[in-house]
Amino acid sequence: MDQPSVFNKLMKTFQINNQQLAFGSYAAELSFYVIWALVPLMLALSNIIAILPFSEAQIIDTIQLALPDEVEVAIIPLLETYLTGTSSGLFSLSLIISLWPASNVFNTMQRVLNTIYKTVPRKNFFIARLFAYVFTLLIVIALVTFTFALVFGETIIDYIQEVFGIQFFLLDFFVNQGWILGLLGVFILLIGIYQFMPNVKWPIKYAIPGTVFALLGFTLVSQLFNVYMRFAGGNVGGGTIGVFMVAIIWLYLNAMVISIGAYINVFYHDFKEKSYWQLVEETSKYQSFVSYSDNFKQTNSNQFELTNKIYKNFTNKQ
Repeated sequence: MDQPSVFNKLMKTFQINNQQLAFGSYAAELSFYVIWALVPLMLALSNIIAILPFSEAQIIDTIQLALPDEVEVAIIPLLETYLTGTSSGLFSLSLIISLWPASNVFNTMQRVLNTIYKTVPRKNFFIARLFAYVFTLLIVIALVTFTFALVFGETIIDYIQEVFGIQFFLLDFFVNQGWILGLLGVFILLIGIYQFMPNVKWPIKYAIPGTVFALLGFTLVSQLFNVYMRFAGGNVGGGTIGVFMVAIIWLYLNAMVISIGAYINVFYHDFKEKSYWQLVEETSKYQSFVSYSDNFKQTNSNQFELTNKIYKNFTNKQ
């Protein structure tokens, strides 16, 4: 028997994964919950920052590095309000309350990724909700840690070098190149999302292709977005409503990138883990009909047999 070509296997892999292509729908759902959770998320971030030795200017300068100019117009004023009005005395209660609605973003992301990964949600609703909450808290802590590294990293390295008399040239280089730290931070975040959010237990190597795509996608979206706004910004970004429309478009495009990255992971997993004949079996019309028909039942040997319903209909006609 001739061995199937790589192209044929790619086509079969696509056929078993052609039900998860609603990237626009996934992106719209994620964007909605991000917008809904934006205020509590920034409130949580402000509560953590309030107890750290950061100035408002240092925080704003760091966050501006990650946002397009048109988007920061909508985000930065809101964050400045929370930074100036947050009291560290109510830290614990405010953080707990604000993170709960913010965790809806990752709760929704769990649902979307489970759909793309063709798996069922976690059985225990409270465990799934708690998982989203803890993940949100870890994201906030990671953002604060990243900001701390950018602001005080050089000072800390200089102090260590002075005490131990050792030159950390590589660390010094990374700290001075903030974009490298930012890229590494986003890479680790995406690996965490693709590896732990879906209810699957795959090796971490199957989270890497989608992560690489998402990193490139974020960069491309940012560049194309800036080009678009340079030509259409006067018509789109004018006024308060226009600014928020721009922010929504930016969120939507990045959410779509995350969804496509998840699909790439699933595609790569099925292509590598399943043989061509397994793919053929999954895509055969007979198996597809059998698996969704009430007239068939699955036996213990993983085969299908006719139910009494069809048998009776057949004998009655005789």
